[in-house]
Amino acid sequence: MLAAIVTAAGASVRMGGHPKALLDWHGDTFLGGILKACFAAGIERRVVALGHDADRIRAQVPLDGITVVESADLAAGPIGSVRAGLATLMRHPVDGVLIWPVDRPHVQVSTIEALLAAFDRRTHAVIVPMYDGHRGHPVVFARSVFGEIMAAPDREGARAVVRRDPSRVLAVAVDDRAVIQDVNTPDEYADLVRRADHLP
Repeated sequence: MLAAIVTAAGASVRMGGHPKALLDWHGDTFLGGILKACFAAGIERRVVALGHDADRIRAQVPLDGITVVESADLAAGPIGSVRAGLATLMRHPVDGVLIWPVDRPHVQVSTIEALLAAFDRRTHAVIVPMYDGHRGHPVVFARSVFGEIMAAPDREGARAVVRRDPSRVLAVAVDDRAVIQDVNTPDEYADLVRRADHLP
């Protein structure tokens, strides 16, 4: 079984302090849309890692059936959220985890399905989406590397695990530019909204 961790603990400083998890997206929020996309792709065990604005996010996003954890190490950056989520998942019989940053709600469900299909072949420990020759997110990690993720340096985070052994990494080509487009600023969000009618 594969699980998902949605990392949503950041302070959204470049977004003017407005939590990216709560930005509007297709009649939902960034976080709500991602959780629904995970479920649509067949991932039922979903973990949300919160930190800054946790109470506000809990109050505005329906999280029934979702495991919510709070990062105890916000200074570590995104890897702190990943560790908090993995600490919970490691107690369950999951085979791997999809790590999805909350600032990419526009990633297509078909992209997630392609990553899961590649993971199901059990040939590689790390599955990365690739668009136009560039690697992106979300990324799937097999349980065999959970310990490495937990021990990864704060500065590099899970990238250290991806870079450690290229032979265990499979890049899956997808027709989905969203995998290389994060949304960090009001201008980037405005651009995403302008393009929304042309996105799946």
